[in-house]
Amino acid sequence: MADTSSPVKQAEAILHAQDYLQILKSRWKEAFFVFLLVFVSCAVITELTTPEYTSAMRIEIKTPGEHVDVTAQGAGTNPLLLGSGGGSYIATQFEVMVSQRNLRHVAEKLNLPKEWGTSLDGAVAELRGRVKLQPVEGTSMIDIVVTHPNAQTACAVCAQVTASYREIRDREETQKIQDTIADRKEVLEQSAAKLDRKAENVRYHIANSKYLAGMWDGSGPESSGGEKQRLYTLRSSQVALRSEISRVNVHISQLNELKDEALLNYVVSSELLSAESFASGRVRQLHQKMLEEDDQRGQMLLAGYGEKHPVVIRLDEQHSRTQKQLFDGLADMRDAMEHHRKLKQDELAAIEKDLVDAEAALREQQLEERTVLQAHEEYKKANEIHSDLEHKHEQDKMRLSARRSIVEVYSEPSKAGAPSSPNVRLNLIVGAVVGLISGIVVAFVYNYFDTSVKSLEDAERHLGLPVLGVIPQDAGLLALQGGNSPDAEAYRILRTNIELKRSLFKARTFAVVSANAGEGKTTTLSNLAYVYAAAGFSTLMIDADLRRPRLARYAEMEDSFGLSNYLTSDISLKDAVFKTGVPNLYLMPSGPQPVDPSGVLGSYRMDQLLAETSRRFDIVFFDSPPVLGVSDASLIVSKVDASLVVLQPRKMPLKALLRTKSIINNVGGQIMGLVMNNVDISSDTQYQYYTTYYSYYTHDNSRVEPVTSAPKPAESLASKAREDKRVARVEPQSPVADADDDLY
Repeated sequence: MADTSSPVKQAEAILHAQDYLQILKSRWKEAFFVFLLVFVSCAVITELTTPEYTSAMRIEIKTPGEHVDVTAQGAGTNPLLLGSGGGSYIATQFEVMVSQRNLRHVAEKLNLPKEWGTSLDGAVAELRGRVKLQPVEGTSMIDIVVTHPNAQTACAVCAQVTASYREIRDREETQKIQDTIADRKEVLEQSAAKLDRKAENVRYHIANSKYLAGMWDGSGPESSGGEKQRLYTLRSSQVALRSEISRVNVHISQLNELKDEALLNYVVSSELLSAESFASGRVRQLHQKMLEEDDQRGQMLLAGYGEKHPVVIRLDEQHSRTQKQLFDGLADMRDAMEHHRKLKQDELAAIEKDLVDAEAALREQQLEERTVLQAHEEYKKANEIHSDLEHKHEQDKMRLSARRSIVEVYSEPSKAGAPSSPNVRLNLIVGAVVGLISGIVVAFVYNYFDTSVKSLEDAERHLGLPVLGVIPQDAGLLALQGGNSPDAEAYRILRTNIELKRSLFKARTFAVVSANAGEGKTTTLSNLAYVYAAAGFSTLMIDADLRRPRLARYAEMEDSFGLSNYLTSDISLKDAVFKTGVPNLYLMPSGPQPVDPSGVLGSYRMDQLLAETSRRFDIVFFDSPPVLGVSDASLIVSKVDASLVVLQPRKMPLKALLRTKSIINNVGGQIMGLVMNNVDISSDTQYQYYTTYYSYYTHDNSRVEPVTSAPKPAESLASKAREDKRVARVEPQSPVADADDDLY
């Protein structure tokens, strides 16, 4: 069998690479701006930087008394190191070299305040910024690096930093060792007295303990351990008795509640019948006898004996007596179990009493052990401290007379012949690299924090709704472009997907909604209605956005009369519906804006409108306000058969779209799917497979007739009625509808 894992992984890697390239392609402006900002900043800083010279030397800092062998092992603990932080001594000395005290000594030796024309504190502050220490990893070596516009000054400062440190440290260490020797002797005397008190305290506690065995010989105290074993045994017995009592309680409960046959079935099905206690022996014998009688009766019936045969009757009477004896035996079993439970409960009470005593004894034993152990630990610590003090006292006396090696120089500072900074070429290369990386990072960070829906897959995954259509960017009105444009094919795909799902939703009336304004829902509705009408569907567009109507303007019609007039009066549908210049396409404008648009849309007349338009037209589209803007959209989506949600990639946050879906679902609306509008399918690789119909439907002047003029504005059916003119009639959907119900 062929291994397909490698091609699959390669395909996934290519897909991820395309996603990353798409992010950079969509965010290239931000990335380029960051790159340019970093690169120019680096170039300007390099140009403005004053050239400086660098002088360096490498030294090794020695720990005090490191070469003095004062113990049998050859390496004792240094009291100077102990007083300076132990193992962090070398790191501490690095900081001492650039401390204010050492740098002040350097400035005084080199007469830097006069040379630099500043105060002593000012010279020290400048030295702090120019002297850098670079420890050599894994060693006690350090590189002293000094930068200064004057090469001679940099070299002199570098050498003097080491010389000043050596002088100050030698003076301090000599004095510290002398002070330590004097102090250590006094501390030794106090430590010896303290050690004796600790030893006496341990002996006292062991002598007065009733649980600790033996005499103290300097090691840890010994415990008998008997209380722990006794407590463990009692607890095990307690758990076993509780389990036994619980099991007996269950059986007694069932024996008390069940009667006759049910009781017998329970005893037989449980382990009680096989137990050797609770008077189960007689019940077992009677049960076996009853089974044998049942078997004998069955054999007699098979042998031809009738139900009224004397032998069968005697056998039945004997069976009844056996059954009664069995039920009496079950009652005796219940009494035996209750007696057994009483005995176990008494035994449990006695064990629990012993357990309380054992726990108290164990606590007392543990308390005594902790007291003795604590006293013993204090003695051990005091003994260790005393021994260490004795050892260090001897070390200090030897170290005072020993020669001390403080600093070992491995390389002397030299005068630099060329400036070390700035490195123009390196700075520009670093600026370019950092700028490029920063730009890429900013692009990905910006894309990460962009919570909008970016692709078809994102919309379907996060919203849980199918995408029915992808509308290309800058798609115009099909009524002006004509039906053979590539944009029209996108709406035909949308129409096909809607038709495939209409039967599932039983939908004839649709609301075209969006989360916020500017998503393109009105244009989408107009073009979708156009392709429906072009396919022969009698199509009605209703402008239900009573606050900001636009549908009539798209159709080049007046919106002074329409939906609001119908909802607030008793006019007929034909007086509010207008025929457009497109065959099979009709429009109901919004009409004058009412005082309370929400109240009007929620009236009973709205329900009448939905019922009548569903009967007279093949499909009805409602243009509504944004769902997150006003409550009008919620009323509309709750009444229509289905809703289409229009959204633009990279515009609305995902939370807003999820909120839109939640609002529609909460009011009882049904969302058929999503329409991705204004998609840049020519440059976005995530939609390139949607561009195929562009090449398939390339404009051919020999086949497509140009649009010479816009459709004439439609006229009101009401005005046509007043002029006694009739237009093409829309047949009612119901074959039995009255002729008087027709619009035209």
